[in-house]
Amino acid sequence: MAQPHVFDPALSTANTWLRQVMTSLDLPAGDEGRALHALRAGLHSLRDRLPAAEVIDLGAQLPTLIRGIYFEGWKLTHDPSRIRDRSEMIERVRKELAPDMRLDPVDVLRSVIELLTEHVSVGELKDIVATFPKPIASLWQDLSGHALDTLSSSQQPKKPRETHRTGYSR
Repeated sequence: MAQPHVFDPALSTANTWLRQVMTSLDLPAGDEGRALHALRAGLHSLRDRLPAAEVIDLGAQLPTLIRGIYFEGWKLTHDPSRIRDRSEMIERVRKELAPDMRLDPVDVLRSVIELLTEHVSVGELKDIVATFPKPIASLWQDLSGHALDTLSSSQQPKKPRETHRTGYSR
């Protein structure tokens, strides 16, 4: 008897995100582990700069398996104010990447920001960047290649997005 593969859609979506990171970082096939490590490092670095409410709001828009990686190790009581400028944000990514120093932290952060810009709503992205101090908001803009206020709903993904119900409300 064939077993239902109820996790296949979640796995497919997570693999799509991972392939985008691999392409962005120019990683060869077979380097999925490094791509996952880079994705985790970028997500954790951004997450650790956000206030708790924004961490949860962003997490609600992430695919199921990516959401698990995003929340891995996070504590509600963390203090986002420890990361105050560009160099501290890049150092946070570098720390997450250790011991694999073959990945450039700026490229990793750029890759994750591009991924979020493609898949997360413009409103949520604006909310996220609004919580950052100016140096980190400026870093986001520099790495994404455009100001968030120039984004419109027409720049959202062209394919239908999955809707996830999380039970969180605001």
